[in-house]
Amino acid sequence: MAQVRDALSARARVLGPAAVSLSALIGIVLFPGATAVSSARVAIVTAATAVLVQRSARGHSGDQRVWTWFAWAGFALSTGAVADLLVRVVIGTSAAAPYLFPAGVLVSCLLTYQGLILWNRSRTAIADPGDVLNGLSATLTVAALGNLALIGLHGDWLENPAGPSSWLSVQLHLLCLGAGVVLVGTGAFFVQSGSVARDWRTWRGVAVLLLAVVGTAVSPCTGLLPESLAWSQSVAGENVFTVAWVLPISVMALNALAPPRVATPQPASATEVNQGALTVLLAALAVLLLSSRLDPGLTGAAVVLAGLAILGAGARSVHLVRDLTNLAVRRQEALTDELTGLANRRAFTRELAERTRAGRQASLLVIDLNDFKDINDGLGHATGDQVLVATAELLRQGTPAGGLTARLGGDEFAVLLPGTVTADAVAVAWRLAEAGERRSVAVPVGLSIGVASREATFGTDRLIDGEELLRRADAAMYVAKTTRAQVSVYDQDLDRLRRDQNQLTHDLLDAFEGDHGLPFEVYYQPQVSMHTGQVAGVEALVRWQHPERGLLAPGQFLELVERNGRMRELTQFVVWSALRDAAVWERTGLKPLRVSVNLSPSCLTDPVFPLMLDQIVQAGVEPGVITFEVTETSLMKDPEHSLRICALIVQAGFGLSIDDYGTGYSSLAYLSDLPATELKIDRAFVSRIQSDARVRAIVSGTVDLAHQLGLRIVAEGAEQSGTLGLLRDLGCDEVQGYVYSPPLPAVQLYAWVLNQETARGFTDDEVVRT
Repeated sequence: MAQVRDALSARARVLGPAAVSLSALIGIVLFPGATAVSSARVAIVTAATAVLVQRSARGHSGDQRVWTWFAWAGFALSTGAVADLLVRVVIGTSAAAPYLFPAGVLVSCLLTYQGLILWNRSRTAIADPGDVLNGLSATLTVAALGNLALIGLHGDWLENPAGPSSWLSVQLHLLCLGAGVVLVGTGAFFVQSGSVARDWRTWRGVAVLLLAVVGTAVSPCTGLLPESLAWSQSVAGENVFTVAWVLPISVMALNALAPPRVATPQPASATEVNQGALTVLLAALAVLLLSSRLDPGLTGAAVVLAGLAILGAGARSVHLVRDLTNLAVRRQEALTDELTGLANRRAFTRELAERTRAGRQASLLVIDLNDFKDINDGLGHATGDQVLVATAELLRQGTPAGGLTARLGGDEFAVLLPGTVTADAVAVAWRLAEAGERRSVAVPVGLSIGVASREATFGTDRLIDGEELLRRADAAMYVAKTTRAQVSVYDQDLDRLRRDQNQLTHDLLDAFEGDHGLPFEVYYQPQVSMHTGQVAGVEALVRWQHPERGLLAPGQFLELVERNGRMRELTQFVVWSALRDAAVWERTGLKPLRVSVNLSPSCLTDPVFPLMLDQIVQAGVEPGVITFEVTETSLMKDPEHSLRICALIVQAGFGLSIDDYGTGYSSLAYLSDLPATELKIDRAFVSRIQSDARVRAIVSGTVDLAHQLGLRIVAEGAEQSGTLGLLRDLGCDEVQGYVYSPPLPAVQLYAWVLNQETARGFTDDEVVRT
């Protein structure tokens, strides 16, 4: 019931003013008269319809502001009628001021024009919906032409008008005529533009405005009727004009009651606005020329109105020129890098697409500054900006005529060389790279330049577009940057490898974010004692079970894990998996095995790593079961902090192994500082021990040195049975490698160790393989 009551109340709020408005309108049409009663009827109908439009506007969510302007137009008309009514009541009908209601009509036309513009014009720099200079100038021009028409029809009346109010009333009527013509023209233009062509509200509005124009044009002529038609002279003109302008506001209320239908705003073009201003100027100048041939005593109003129209159209033209100039400046700024003055990425990609269209030959250089981030972080952005500006000037001067230099963003630049083959582009690239080394800036910064070309020859390269050319040059730049080669030419194989790595990186990150656990598996390679022949320990080696590529070795993805900051998760996975597998082996009959786990450089600087050590101890695991392997290279990232972590590992009871010994830069220095318990001889030495006496001497010296320091020696990478005897003779403690077994899953490793323990001893010639 409440909903029904609200609905009826809402309908009553709308239909009430509509009924009042219709009744008053009928009264005006059927019972005209230049009386206070007639003015009251006009005031009632205009006020009621304005209220109706205002309330209906709330239901037009898409164009509510438009209907609000139309409502204010109705209120302006009502205000004119009320003012006219007050004059008639207070001063008397004989002293009525017939210019009050026309003044309200003029203001109403202005507000209606504003609503029409807002209805069908999107806000742009060229034509703002608030700009009504063109409309005002057109109104003044039509009024000036109306004065000339009256001179031709009844010039003697203009010489001796009935009084100031009569002359002013005629001018107001002419201005209303001009405003009506502008509104009709505006509505007709919107209809033909197509945006509101199917909206019957617009057609009704244009039609009733056309009637208003006709009524306004006819009403001044009633004063020219013969004196015998006195009733017509006193009543007809005023009522024709009144009805002519009450009808539009009434039809507007009818349109407001129609279902909402939002029009699509149409952007204004400079041509449209310029044509409108030019038309007004020509018409106003025509009025001035015609006025020069007539009696100056009769053409004063026409000349003034035409002059004002010219001023308005001129101001609008100046405003348009200023807007277009600002627009051109903004467009230029939108295509220019603010800091360097070079073309920006938007301008460059547009030019690149144009230059590479239709198979045109072109080369492209993509240039990146080396270590620019360190400059910004260490020396500040002001210094970084100076380096960018200096680089832009260097590239601008070094680019051949016809080329385009741009800043793509950050510290990345590009040079487009139309009509250039690869050899010429490489020559330009090397000149730029050498100039970059010679330039005198506060901070020397090297350039990494990638070169890609599209040759005007038959083949697939001729078909690549600008976007692909840019991608290729960027790929070549990446190679130059990572290899420090300064200049690199696009290589399809290297690009394929890079794209493959990018895809693998994407798959890797998806693997870490998945909901089904990490798709990794720990394999183990046995470490066999040279003294007892038994398995003393295993090295845990992670594998990735890729859904499409199958089982991937560590070398194929560990660098990607490190680079993408997921090494902590992977290390924890390997450690806890190895501890679980070792516990299972021991429960099922194997003797305790030592497990070695590799640590990456990021683990040694990870603040969470010591917490993992505490968790292992708190879980009841004997720390000596695990040996963490570190390389000298990993220690070099942050030597001081890394050495503290290594000391913490040993203090907690875990083993510490120096992996890949002999391949670093400061082996002896780290050997003296690290509290290691094990040293692993790299496979690069083990693989040559049989064939190179110098290598055997190095291994022998290393073994003696390690034993004097109390370290266990493990030789890794043994693949031939003949290597085992030499390693035993040189004093190695343990050996791991394919000579015994490749890395195996936990279950297979368990079976392999059982097989070893049940074997009746073995010699160098009895190698057990899986």
